[in-house]
Amino acid sequence: MKTIKNALITSLALFAAPLLLTAQTTKPKAAKPAVKKAAAPAPAPAPAAPAKTAPAPSQAAPKPQQAGTPVRTPYEEAVQKLKSKEPSVRRQGADFLGQSRDQKAAPLLLAALSDEAGAVRSSAVDGLCQMVYRPAVPRITELLTQDKDPLVRQQAASSLSYMMDQAAGPALVKALKDDVPSVRYAAANTLGALRYAPAEDRLIDLLSDQAMRRVAISALGQLQSKKAAPEIFKYLGDQDKYTRLEAVRALGSILDKAAAKELARRLEKTEDPAVRVEAALALAKMGLPEGLITAYEFVKSPDMSLKNQALEVIGAVGDKRSLQFIEELYAAEQNPVNKSMLDFTRQRLSSRLRSQAKP
Repeated sequence: MKTIKNALITSLALFAAPLLLTAQTTKPKAAKPAVKKAAAPAPAPAPAAPAKTAPAPSQAAPKPQQAGTPVRTPYEEAVQKLKSKEPSVRRQGADFLGQSRDQKAAPLLLAALSDEAGAVRSSAVDGLCQMVYRPAVPRITELLTQDKDPLVRQQAASSLSYMMDQAAGPALVKALKDDVPSVRYAAANTLGALRYAPAEDRLIDLLSDQAMRRVAISALGQLQSKKAAPEIFKYLGDQDKYTRLEAVRALGSILDKAAAKELARRLEKTEDPAVRVEAALALAKMGLPEGLITAYEFVKSPDMSLKNQALEVIGAVGDKRSLQFIEELYAAEQNPVNKSMLDFTRQRLSSRLRSQAKP
């Protein structure tokens, strides 16, 4: 009996041990004391409505836009800006109206030409010229010669190039004597763009002014002034590369074959690349092929401007060997932009050679 009792106790002990171990491992979860949820507080009574008082001006909330109120367009906003007391805001308005190219803005910009702020007048000038509103030319030329602000005069001289109106010529010639160099420079540049022939003598006079020489040469080239050619010829060997470049370009435009021998010297490899290619192009415009070898060299240039000019030379005076040269480059070229340029030259040259072959 005692043996049975001992066996029973031993069995109970073995059975209880795992239960005790399990209880110990899960105890942390059960160890947290239960917290009773607090009852939700009763809703507080609604506060009494405050007496209606007018808000202080500094604290007044902005009025919401009423339904149906029209929204201003950017154009209308620009028109409102022209009425601002701030010059910078008025200028923003003038800038926008000019850039809009909307002809109905012209009367507003015309009025802005009389604005007390030079910056606003300047923006109005540029806007009217960009929209090519020619009725404004008389007023703008008046500003060019009479406005006290040199920035307004410079803007007028520069922007009149958009108008392409010969009526602006006399005022631009007068501006060549302006006290401010930038105004004189802009006037000369625009006279060239307009090809205003009556300015020829005054521009030739400016060749003696080192500060104005380059722009004067450029303008005379655009005028194709044969009268100026002998003077321009003197600057083919100028120490300043940009003066040489303008002289080469101008003589090419004037088509003065008397300068051909000196232009050929500008092809030498000791010369600046830009001048060399420009000389080849000037000779090509005269129908002379002396610059072809130079053009072959620069067709492979990574400089797109030089490459394009070189191809222009080949298209203008190239021969059958030139066409073969272009065909080979076209077949090997992988860059689509370069390939397109080569294709254009190939077609141009082929067409010219076919035309020459016809009896």
